[in-house]
Amino acid sequence: MTGRWPTIILLWFIGVLAAAQLGKMAALMPAIRADLGLTLAGAGLMISLIEAGGASLGSIAGILAARFSGRAVLATGSVLIAVAGLAAAAAPEAALLYVARLVESIGYLMVVIAAPSLIAMAAGRDSAAALALWSTFVPVGIAAGTIASGLAASWIDWRLILVFWALAVLVTLPRTFHLPAMAEHRQTSFAVPPLAVWALAIGFGFYTTLEVGVLGMLPAYLAEAWGFSIAAAGTITGLTSAATIAGSFAAARLIGNGDDARRPLVLIAIGLALPAVLFFPGFPGQGLAAHMSAATVAVAVIVANAISGLVAAVAFARMPTLLRRSGVPLALVTASNGVFAQFGASGSLIGPPLVGYAASRWGWPVIAPLVAGLSLLSLAGFALAERLAGSGEREVPSGTKVRP
Repeated sequence: MTGRWPTIILLWFIGVLAAAQLGKMAALMPAIRADLGLTLAGAGLMISLIEAGGASLGSIAGILAARFSGRAVLATGSVLIAVAGLAAAAAPEAALLYVARLVESIGYLMVVIAAPSLIAMAAGRDSAAALALWSTFVPVGIAAGTIASGLAASWIDWRLILVFWALAVLVTLPRTFHLPAMAEHRQTSFAVPPLAVWALAIGFGFYTTLEVGVLGMLPAYLAEAWGFSIAAAGTITGLTSAATIAGSFAAARLIGNGDDARRPLVLIAIGLALPAVLFFPGFPGQGLAAHMSAATVAVAVIVANAISGLVAAVAFARMPTLLRRSGVPLALVTASNGVFAQFGASGSLIGPPLVGYAASRWGWPVIAPLVAGLSLLSLAGFALAERLAGSGEREVPSGTKVRP
């Protein structure tokens, strides 16, 4: 590894800690509900609020953040996450816990905008591999937050666990302030990312809709349709989420130097088409279900998720390349990450209720064709992004300057 990789891994680890805030609340929710009297709907809202900042403010936040130092945005986001975690641990009632969770969502948004921008600047020729690594921060963080918090909840109070996660984020702050000097690209005026980035983000949004939607409802499906225990269904879901890491690392080795647009599109097509096919035995109709076992269904879903990891890795890795091919400066990478965060968060919010509604209305087998349809829409967005970037339809915005 070159000398830049310790910086890249540090930034990735900060993202993992931020993403762990998604998993911690799901694992601790039974204890929180018992203490604060939350309804089931209220508990679901508490868990999903971490995406509220990204879904509502991602694009605006990215455009604003582009005018400031990436290191400052990253440090501020980390502080907000830590302070919100400490406030949540001290909250005497549910209302204050909701407020703390909203503040935490703003901090999370700032981290996921700034960290990949800094990684792209630090990585140089290794940007494709570095951003493929970054694409794993959510599954790794969710797994860490869920498993560690769930195990700890058997021994200590949920409030102390929230304090632990807040302190874990604070520990990274000194390293954040002392990140190696890098050429930070800032905008001196407000500028909107090119159309290619919006198309890329739309493709990614459809992908997160199907990915998070299936993962969010997978425990209920496995328990209801195949008789898995709650513990077994949770374990399989964790393995399914972690399996995406395999696809991400495969993409890092296969994506190439970024000059050939066909290879990334082929990888994305594989990452969408093969899982869509595997979801038909994963969510079989009555005729096929008679010939399937519960273990086969679980394996089909896990393998589908492993292959789908190609999509997230390629999507993150293509961002700097699409900016370059569109004829705009790297200064727009931060604003582009804001657009990316908004569509990704929106998909994460829409996915679980969409899958849940479809399953309750037409039964679990409808999930397979639903995933196939979303996969086609996702692929269309990615293909349009490459086409728009290749046409070089956008010039450098007037008033945009790049300064170190």
